[in-house]
Amino acid sequence: DLDYLDVYKTAPDYLNIFVIVMENSNLHSPEYLEVALPQFCKAMTKLPVTALARLSRLWSTYGLPHIRRMMETFQQLITYTVVSNEYNAQNLINDDETVVAATQCLKVVFYANILGGDADVEHNDEDEDDSESDELSLHELLGEERLYKKGPRIDPLERALGVRTIDSIRPLIPFEDFVNESVNDVVEMDKDFTFF
Repeated sequence: DLDYLDVYKTAPDYLNIFVIVMENSNLHSPEYLEVALPQFCKAMTKLPVTALARLSRLWSTYGLPHIRRMMETFQQLITYTVVSNEYNAQNLINDDETVVAATQCLKVVFYANILGGDADVEHNDEDEDDSESDELSLHELLGEERLYKKGPRIDPLERALGVRTIDSIRPLIPFEDFVNESVNDVVEMDKDFTFF
């Protein structure tokens, strides 16, 4: 449904479906892991960035146990999918729609984790002003073309939330818990990183 029309713009209450589904504490069970949760993740990734930002802000108010359960649900889906499939140089993990969608959902929870913890976002406006400086860089003074006009790519969700990963002083859940070892084991760095 979200592929063909922007439901969220016409009915913002549509977001409630995602909130209600994530209240289900049994999403990690095998009945959900095979079909329902992957489809849910794919639908969630079709939401516009503003909707994902609203979800992240809302979930950041839920507290540690709820955010941890959501993180573990998406991590379990990723692990289950990785263990159930065989990845190699021809079948990359980046090509698996379920892993990609679950990872994107995990990113929303990741930012909720940052927002729910202690973060220093006071300086973000100053940093944006500095990047728009009219001063020439050393490369420009030497007549060389800059490879990166504005520095590293900024995640649209990060921009919508007004918070960056480096702003986090103390997240609710340590960042290490968001690392999925099963993905690390099958990632083909020479290909997956290039296509990312």
